[in-house]
Amino acid sequence: MLKIYHAKNTRSVRIVWLCEELGIPYELKTLNFAPADLQSEAYLAIHPLGKVPAVDEDGLILNESGAITQYLLAKHGNGRLEPKHGTPEHAQFLHWFHFAEATFMGPLGNIAQHAFIRPEADRIPQIALEGQQNAKKMLDVLEKELSDKPYVCGAEFSAADIMLGYDLLLCKLFGLLTPDHPKVSAYFARLSERPAFQKATA
Repeated sequence: MLKIYHAKNTRSVRIVWLCEELGIPYELKTLNFAPADLQSEAYLAIHPLGKVPAVDEDGLILNESGAITQYLLAKHGNGRLEPKHGTPEHAQFLHWFHFAEATFMGPLGNIAQHAFIRPEADRIPQIALEGQQNAKKMLDVLEKELSDKPYVCGAEFSAADIMLGYDLLLCKLFGLLTPDHPKVSAYFARLSERPAFQKATA
């Protein structure tokens, strides 16, 4: 049985969401987003940096959300939620899949750290402001990309939408989803209506 180590509103949302979409059985290990749980000796044995997500499937431990998602797609997806490998469509899928973490999450992480997570004395407002400015640039890119299609890779929902959907959840929480990006807002509304998303964010 797949064990998912999860904390509310963290990247582990992606893994729970994916499992719900694919019908993968899992055991949820819910943690508080606090040092008492994440820096405990027991959890550091699972994830040496004390972050989430982590998964344990019969002794195989992974703790990068993108890698976990790709592993679960390969093992349990049976071709679902991604285009056929080796096609131009799959190349675009990989682009947006990795854009979500490698590009978009950088500024969102800076906002989270310097506006919410760190003790107030340790926050640097300029970093949070720059994070907001850069996140809006990412939203501009998505606004253009979504101008003529319902999902980032076209007509069909895919795991790239799961990766990006978590980013947009943070944008919503940070007050960055505004009328300036109507296509992105409508896209996030479609994602948030999915029962699997609702289960993952409950």
